[in-house]
Amino acid sequence: MENTTRLSELENNGFIVIPIKGVSMNPLLYSYTSHVMIERLDGRPEVNDVVLYVRDDGTQVLHRIISFDGDVALIRGDNTYSLERVPLSDIKGVAKSFWRSGKKNSHEISVNDRSYKLYVRFWNFIYPIRKLWFRVKNKLKRILRRIIKRKNVEYGN
Repeated sequence: MENTTRLSELENNGFIVIPIKGVSMNPLLYSYTSHVMIERLDGRPEVNDVVLYVRDDGTQVLHRIISFDGDVALIRGDNTYSLERVPLSDIKGVAKSFWRSGKKNSHEISVNDRSYKLYVRFWNFIYPIRKLWFRVKNKLKRILRRIIKRKNVEYGN
């Protein structure tokens, strides 16, 4: 579905169901197997809402609100480590439920579900640990690449 058509459908019908593309919301949502039901935003979103917003280049993104700075939402994907400042006027909808196709025992999970709320609290609580692990892992990868590159130069590969 074309991006402008998706936004028009959201505005006209009050909701849309979209498949997920990308990895920024892992482990909650997986590319090409997860679907999200999004309702048109009426009012102000809340912290921890997963929202659909439009970037300046027209890209539509589904990420979680971490906090607010006035009329700007600070947003981050569950699998990302930097915040994005998004004006509230760019937020078009809020996720109401999720599900994965092709998964055994797949069922719809509401954002009001107790297990979902527990996931959100836990995932946000361990964010500092996840961010530290991400930095350490990337540093180790860079060190290993240098070592391998040096070995290849020494042996003439």
